[in-house]
Amino acid sequence: RLRRCQTIDTLERVIEKNKYELSDNELAVFYSAADHRLAELTMNKLYDKIPSSVWKFIR
Repeated sequence: RLRRCQTIDTLERVIEKNKYELSDNELAVFYSAADHRLAELTMNKLYDKIPSSVWKFIR
């Protein structure tokens, strides 16, 4: 579902909203998916698995 987020601002809004609505286990999975989408938005490419070299560009 995070692929619907077309900008980093939108992604950050979704993260803020879900921070208070998800359980701890769900939140861990969600943050992992959000980091993945942030990497895709930053690099302007879609990935199945994010290459380790990409993570240095993610804030």
